[in-house]
Amino acid sequence: MVRISNITIKEYPQHYFVAIRKNIDFMKEFSLFSEISLHSIQEYLNKQNRLIMDGPMVYFHNMDLENLDVEVGFPVLEVVEADSEIAIKQINKQKIVTAIDLGKYENQDPTLEDLFGFIQEHHLKPQGAIIYQYLNETEQSSNHYLTKMMIPIK
Repeated sequence: MVRISNITIKEYPQHYFVAIRKNIDFMKEFSLFSEISLHSIQEYLNKQNRLIMDGPMVYFHNMDLENLDVEVGFPVLEVVEADSEIAIKQINKQKIVTAIDLGKYENQDPTLEDLFGFIQEHHLKPQGAIIYQYLNETEQSSNHYLTKMMIPIK
């Protein structure tokens, strides 16, 4: 993957995250898990006449690819009711270190390493999950995938 933006620090407003969280084997389960989950959440929000704030997001709560604690969902501006499978959590205003990447998902490590290098170089402290936001649809060449990569900081 190729980083196509500068690494920057941004501030994100308070919002809510409507998501499904599960421990998975990333290489075997992520694609199907994320596709089914995002579809379920979108249908759930449609039934409640709620719009999403932005594109799909993934929160990676650990880095163990064989037992990855992952949440997939959508950001929304207003609270919605949770159900047995779909959870909602408030995301407080936060600062993030971010960059945009272009290309295949399996080639994202160099940009993630750049983000952590930036954090270290600027004496910042990561806080919470690593967040990816998918900026375009997957019905195209994987060489054109755009991913916003974010790491919350203290």
